[in-house]
Amino acid sequence: MSLDEQSSIRTAGEITLRSDRALATSPLASIRITPEVSFSVTQKDLVLRLILDEPLLAGTNYEVEVNGVEPASLGASGNWSASFRTPFEELLYLRAAGAETELVRVVLDGSQPEVIYRAPGITSFAAVGAVFGVHRIWAGESILELVEPNSGAVDRMALGPEIIVTSLARASRGTSLIIEVDRKAEGRQEKGILALVDTLGSREPEVVLGPGGNSLGVRKVAVSSESGNIVAWLRDSTLVVFEALTQTVIPLGSAAELWGFDSSGTSVIFVDSLGTIALNLSTGVETRIPAGQLDGSSVFHQLTTLSPQGLSYQRVLLPGFVGEPDFSLVTEGDAEGRHRHLLGSLSTPESIGDLQLSPNGQYLAVEINPVATPLGYPALSDDVIRNTTELVILDLANDTILLSTPGFSFAW
Repeated sequence: MSLDEQSSIRTAGEITLRSDRALATSPLASIRITPEVSFSVTQKDLVLRLILDEPLLAGTNYEVEVNGVEPASLGASGNWSASFRTPFEELLYLRAAGAETELVRVVLDGSQPEVIYRAPGITSFAAVGAVFGVHRIWAGESILELVEPNSGAVDRMALGPEIIVTSLARASRGTSLIIEVDRKAEGRQEKGILALVDTLGSREPEVVLGPGGNSLGVRKVAVSSESGNIVAWLRDSTLVVFEALTQTVIPLGSAAELWGFDSSGTSVIFVDSLGTIALNLSTGVETRIPAGQLDGSSVFHQLTTLSPQGLSYQRVLLPGFVGEPDFSLVTEGDAEGRHRHLLGSLSTPESIGDLQLSPNGQYLAVEINPVATPLGYPALSDDVIRNTTELVILDLANDTILLSTPGFSFAW
């Protein structure tokens, strides 16, 4: 039996079973995977492939059984069985450490968090291959670094005096970091434009150009570490997808907000004139997220993502008391818009920040801050976010809080 166990919890893979002789056709009903997961079967000569429809659960023992295996010609029939254990999921996040900030990795096996890098002014990070891109703002300077976690080596990237990095996306595209920069070009200043930096190439920022040959001024950029898709919400409200291999920018339409991707990275989730929508970038299929009800009360949708099982996980607002901020909650919604309360106080308003599903939809990570504002989490100061935000990880299958720890700005 062969299986890429590490990637099996992040993308739908395949289990390969190999015989020492040609096989007769094995009916799907004779094959069982425990715990249950949906799959299809292909068979050719000596090889039986079980093609999984979704990622596997992390930290889980699996059994594969094939009954009544028949050789194509001579030989006795028999039964096959195999077992394996998937790896544990892990999360990266930032954590305040006095005047400095730590980049931390935690494996969800009960072990203690590991500090990868510690420095003043860390604002964001992205894994790129075996290293990490880290953006820092310190002493009035914008700094982009590559950190090698095993040796602790830090390589500062020199991007030139005309380039100022203002933001680093929390996912990379191959060996490239996706950044927003301010730059001076042809005697004029351009602010918040989209660019890529190849960490194994020239390391010269490559500004992304639109159909007219102009740089793209962006409000927000979403990058999927699973699919590599890059979507930008421009300042003129246009939503575009950037095809990095062909250097092509494709308009998707107009948007009132960009939330990001579903857990698999195949569908971008945004808000248009009709509400929240998920657009599959491969098939073009659109899925509307219905208006929500929580215990009979209407909730206002905010940040939204989707699991492989089709459930929505959302930051929603429930009207608060007169003169008080609204209640910011995390809910799980079904296809009919029925919501189930997961996190967030219903007695004292809090601020809910980012929320992200693990790629297999098994866990949900959420930023929660006890300070409430009329505008929610985005209105909190950097110091408040850094010093008082709690990172909560829900085990959705068991409906329990797996971890609650000081932290912010995270990525699976």
